[in-house]
Amino acid sequence: MTTTTDHHRGTAAPHRFPRKPAVGRPVLFAVMLSVAALLLLAVLIAGPSLPIPLMIAAAVGALGLVVLSWTVAGPRL
Repeated sequence: MTTTTDHHRGTAAPHRFPRKPAVGRPVLFAVMLSVAALLLLAVLIAGPSLPIPLMIAAAVGALGLVVLSWTVAGPRL
C-alpha cells in the first residue's frame, strides 16, 4: 500500500500582484460625501436667486467631489 502526499494543497499560492485592501478611508469618504451633499443642498435652496451658469458649475463641482471621494477614499472593489 502506498500513500500519496500532495504538498501543494496545504500552502496558498503567492499572488503575483499585491492585493488592495478591501476598505478605503471611511471617515474621509463620509466627510467628502457630506460636503458634496451640503453643496447640493445650498444649490437647491439658493438656486432660484443664482444665475444658471453658477448653479450648473456648483452642481458639476458637487458631482466631481463625489467622484473624487470615491476614487480617493472609497471602498476598493
